[in-house]
Amino acid sequence: MIFSKKAYIAYSLTMITLIIMSYFTLDERVAHLFLSDVKTYEPIGDFISIFGESHWYIGTAILGFLFFKFYKKNELYKQRFLFLLYINLFSGLISLVLKHMFGRIRPWGLRNGNDDYGFLLFQNWDMGFIEKMKYHFTTLADAPTTYTSFPSGHTTTVFSIFTYLVILFPRYIYLWLVLAIVISCSRLLANDHFVSDLLAGIIIGTISTMFLYSKLRKKIENIS
Repeated sequence: MIFSKKAYIAYSLTMITLIIMSYFTLDERVAHLFLSDVKTYEPIGDFISIFGESHWYIGTAILGFLFFKFYKKNELYKQRFLFLLYINLFSGLISLVLKHMFGRIRPWGLRNGNDDYGFLLFQNWDMGFIEKMKYHFTTLADAPTTYTSFPSGHTTTVFSIFTYLVILFPRYIYLWLVLAIVISCSRLLANDHFVSDLLAGIIIGTISTMFLYSKLRKKIENIS
């Protein structure tokens, strides 16, 4: 399952376009919808979000690798669990870097009638570059969780796993897709992310996994 460069470019441009459109049309509306009844939506979102936390998959990858390396030796399965570890670390690192680069405030900024919305990266253009960067990273240091909305780390993880499962078990693609969408959308219910944050997580998760797959394909599929 290797795609052409044109397919990657078309997919990336489509997703970026959707992210921009969502920022200007959907994000605030959807956020206000779930913020309107936090007591109902947030507990549901928080519970489902548990399944999008990367440590579950990193832990599984490490245990699987150790099991098939030392106990029941199987090179193919060992490589597949290594692949699972790599995609989580790689996509997670990309997500983390982008979170701190963009510095987007979470939907929390819209609570109680407030209108704090947007990216630190695109604000304060009246400042000098050094002053702007100092403000950017000082704000992040003071409230590291509040200003790390974009992209969604949970969605990045979920769609990395989705792509991984589609590669190994393509027969169940629709099941994997439904699970990925449900877990990702839980981040909206939890009031932790906007729609465009999820879209960004989708593109990072899928492309980073496909990139690593293109490099490790022979080992994962046992191609000589």
